[in-house]
Amino acid sequence: MNKTKNDENHLGYWKLLGGIFRSGLTICLRPRDLSVTETLNQMRIIGVLSLPTAGLIAVSTGFVLALVLESQLAKLGIEQLVPSMLWRIATQQVVPLGVAFIFTGRSVSAVTAELGSMQVSEEVKALFTMGIDAFPYLLLPRFLAFQVMLPVVTLICIYAAIAGGWLACACVEQMSIEDYLYYLFVKSKLEHVVIGLGKAAIFAFIAAIVSFYKGMNVRFGSRQVSQATTSSVVLTVVLTTVVNAIFTFVQIQFEPIEL
Repeated sequence: MNKTKNDENHLGYWKLLGGIFRSGLTICLRPRDLSVTETLNQMRIIGVLSLPTAGLIAVSTGFVLALVLESQLAKLGIEQLVPSMLWRIATQQVVPLGVAFIFTGRSVSAVTAELGSMQVSEEVKALFTMGIDAFPYLLLPRFLAFQVMLPVVTLICIYAAIAGGWLACACVEQMSIEDYLYYLFVKSKLEHVVIGLGKAAIFAFIAAIVSFYKGMNVRFGSRQVSQATTSSVVLTVVLTTVVNAIFTFVQIQFEPIEL
């Protein structure tokens, strides 16, 4: 009996996607139905509060990558390629993936635990009893927060990584900021940033859907909340890594990397 009831209450991926799409379409037709206050609050919690950690890691990563590139390229006498190589690696690979992992560890786990706790305490059931749709009330603000803030934080961290790379070049090669910027942008393209932000948007979609699915399907107490949180983090990391690998493979087939 309980198993049948739980099966009926189970929120599948397709039902979840359909609910998000339906809620988004409704908001487009009636924007006033969206809780702007709650959406901004979720943006602050999910994205803004993760910026200090993400920014520090981005600067450190850019610094280390520049040191490694310089140590290898100096042997070939082409250390001036360090900025342009760092730009390509940071914008399309390291920063989007790194920020996605930070969001996974911080925000995916938090959203899953929050939704799971609401399910256990029957707060979601209470919303349904009051005639309130959980999709636009609970999930849509968090979905928009993921979709907006992950690309925004990624963009900021790209330039933070570039700044970290300049610190390394300035310390090791005594490269001036003018020379660094020249070598940085001589082969850089706007499409490199666009690709990185496109990846970030895909990673945000994965993070939101997985956290919603795991959190909304919690039923049996705090232990399952913990299990759902761990599972959502692991699944998001795996899906993000696999999607990034597939995306990069396809990209290279159509546009081989030239440094």
